[in-house]
Amino acid sequence: MLDNVVSCDGFINDYPIRVQTHVHDDHMYGFASSKGRQKILMSEATRDLLIAEFNADIPYRSNFRSIPLNQTIPFENCEIRLLDSEHMLGSVQVELTSADGLKCGYSGDFAWPLANVIQVEQLVLDSTYGSPDSKRRFSQEEANYRFRELVVDRLRFGPVLIRAHRGTLQRAISCLDDAVRDPFIANSRIFEELQVYKRYGYSLTCILEENTEEAQEALCRRRYIRLYETRDRFPSHTNDSTTIVLSAYLSRLNNPVMEYSENSYCVALSSHADYEETLEYVYATRARKVIADCSRGGHGIELANALRRELGIKAEPSGNEIVREWGQ
Repeated sequence: MLDNVVSCDGFINDYPIRVQTHVHDDHMYGFASSKGRQKILMSEATRDLLIAEFNADIPYRSNFRSIPLNQTIPFENCEIRLLDSEHMLGSVQVELTSADGLKCGYSGDFAWPLANVIQVEQLVLDSTYGSPDSKRRFSQEEANYRFRELVVDRLRFGPVLIRAHRGTLQRAISCLDDAVRDPFIANSRIFEELQVYKRYGYSLTCILEENTEEAQEALCRRRYIRLYETRDRFPSHTNDSTTIVLSAYLSRLNNPVMEYSENSYCVALSSHADYEETLEYVYATRARKVIADCSRGGHGIELANALRRELGIKAEPSGNEIVREWGQ
């Protein structure tokens, strides 16, 4: 909650504005309630992804508005600026300037390094990798290379089934685009999302919707890459198939690839800043007070302690008090 005006990624009844930082499920809390009660702001790409999923009414609602990145826009006696957080397509940081000149903001989920960082006095900070134990000992470029190498190798033996969060899945496909010649097969929901990514310049070739004749032929040939999101039922591998889950949470910090068996793997393709990168981000914002978000299973207490110790700034974990009043 920012300045009694803006709620980020959640519904608060008395707040006139909601900013939707991105479309991951854990940031969509209370979205249906917000549609009827709040003005909802977002990036253009996030709006297009929401339309792809819920297009029955979003294009026609006057309370949905996409705003250009890096521009300061006046709303409800405050000014709001959205900056790319590079976490997934459309994801943003939020910077709010109140009527009395106070600058506060919300990091959202973010990658690091970033080309542009919000400049605020007070910051609400994602703490997904807020533990000092969350230090990757490999680069994301190495993880991308190892992932491509694994997929190309396993395609020699049969189909490859890939499961990942939204955003991570599309980035993974883009990594593979120039490395494989076999088609990607997706259900209709993922296929529609991929069309949005293509409009925003992602290199995604040879994507087949599962019910088409071409997809059925590829399935019969047993030469394809099948795509699943985390909300989809993920089948067990068969004798000739390989399953790959993309999730940094399940991987060792010193190795981006974890092998469960010769045809079952986990690969770390994270678009989250790790612990040390999170500290660098906070320093770049110039924030003097930080609230470390505890609401999404992160490490808010550890991170607040680290910010006080390492950067010498005022920091505390969020107090996620649960009350029974509607919209609170």
